[in-house]
Amino acid sequence: MYGMVNQALESLVTERFGADVWTTVRQKAGITDPAFITMKQYPDEVTYSLAGALSEHLQAPIPDLLRAFGVYWVAYAQRGPWGKIMLASGGSTYELLASLDAMHARIAISFPELKPPSFKVHRDGDAVVVDYHSHRPGLAPFVVGLIEGIGTLFGETVTVEQIASKDGGVPADSFRVWAKKAS
Repeated sequence: MYGMVNQALESLVTERFGADVWTTVRQKAGITDPAFITMKQYPDEVTYSLAGALSEHLQAPIPDLLRAFGVYWVAYAQRGPWGKIMLASGGSTYELLASLDAMHARIAISFPELKPPSFKVHRDGDAVVVDYHSHRPGLAPFVVGLIEGIGTLFGETVTVEQIASKDGGVPADSFRVWAKKAS
């Protein structure tokens, strides 16, 4: 994963728990680099190790942390240069979800080694179904948080139900998503 993912995780931890917790987590994860470089590609194991060390330190389940990170990721990205791309990609949760692949294609211009996930979206009555394809395992809770964060971005109340899991042998994690303007 690119350094910007690890930078966002650092930002989340330091904002919510303090710099001392981040230092402890980095040490537990065996990370010796003084800082992550936004445009540098890091092995996925670095991010997974940080998540595991944070889980251990906070005594919190990794899925809960990944979901919180997904929500945070949207706000973090919005504050940075990618915020304009996100807002230009859709005006609602459903629209942004449907344009995530195109958005990743635009971002890949700046990140040539980017191996983004793919999001296939189709209508299902008053909801949409999002099929999440990724070579990275275990990130379904992050996607739930990401969808919730997108809802917050647009002032919408979002409900997400995971309806299929790669752990169950299907090719993609799938989620049914309902979004409506918050009252």
